Amino acid sequence: MYKPSFKTKKSGLPVISKEEIDCMAERYIFEFCPKALATPQEIDIDSFASNYLNVNQDFQYLSHNGIYLGMMVFNDTKKVIVYNPDKNEAEYLDVKARTIIIDNNLLENNQEHRYRYTMGHECGHDILHRSYFVKGLSNQISLFESQDKPLIQCRAAIKADKNKRLWTDKDWMEWQSNYMSSALLMPKSMVKNLIESIDVKNNVTKNSIYVYTVADVFNVSIEAAKYRLSGLGSIPEDAIIDDVFLFDIS
Repeated sequence: MYKPSFKTKKSGLPVISKEEIDCMAERYIFEFCPKALATPQEIDIDSFASNYLNVNQDFQYLSHNGIYLGMMVFNDTKKVIVYNPDKNEAEYLDVKARTIIIDNNLLENNQEHRYRYTMGHECGHDILHRSYFVKGLSNQISLFESQDKPLIQCRAAIKADKNKRLWTDKDWMEWQSNYMSSALLMPKSMVKNLIESIDVKNNVTKNSIYVYTVADVFNVSIEAAKYRLSGLGSIPEDAIIDDVFLFDIS
């Protein structure tokens, strides 16, 4: 199994670029599903998590109001707080090391894209941040109330307007895991190969077709596809994408 190497700060936080994350993701996908790099297709992120990374998967209500989408638990603990809707109260859960917990709300039919992105995000934490949370690291105490709770909770919404020079380790970890999720679900070379196969002359139409094609082929949201394509420089960041755009990609 591929084990990436990267520089870290004294705290254990990875010091890593977008390009390095893209290379890591492609290496993982090459080992997990080599045919995917030849033929752009949906990545089975559940199988990648459980059968390739060998992490445990669990599904709970992580809060009473849906504020948390996912959680990565790095060490054995009996202190994971979840919400019990039947009792309308919080309770402790006994969780094994390397367990991804996804909020039950993401199992609803209209949440597939959000579910897939969240699972990819938590895989990113497992890949990049496991050493940061190894039991006994002194930096744990600054993030959590107890060293018996080595875990990271991922919110539904993250402020993006904060000056990067003011980012905390957790801010950087969330950004890194977001980028890793995009890179796993939409590997760079696969995206490039896909859009290069599309012959469209009108630039406005081209942007919409690129986004909708990537979203359809990789089974991600329009928003995620647009973010990925703009990040790779394939479309402008301010590209206007039609709300309803029907086309034949065959």
